[in-house]
Amino acid sequence: ADIDIRTDLYKHILLSGGTSMYPGLPTRLEKEVKQLYLERVLKGNTEGLKIRVEDPPRRKHSVFLGGAVLGNIMKDKDSFWVTREEWLEKGPASLDKLGRS
Repeated sequence: ADIDIRTDLYKHILLSGGTSMYPGLPTRLEKEVKQLYLERVLKGNTEGLKIRVEDPPRRKHSVFLGGAVLGNIMKDKDSFWVTREEWLEKGPASLDKLGRS
């Protein structure tokens, strides 16, 4: 990501997955990210310091739901998937068609 959008990214930290359900995690994460950002990026200048950690109540299942939606959208696009046969034939090189190596 461009360094210019870094401040926007810090304003929209979204927790997801089961391990984000630990009590106090969102508050602690926000506090620690603010402290690190203040020390390392703003060099102590608190002007413009806006960090927000969002913790939606259904975040425990959001990773699964996102994967399920993506899988459903892409189910008919063969270029999105690596079949077992392709993997057995080419191994990791079969990922080249996905734009990865």
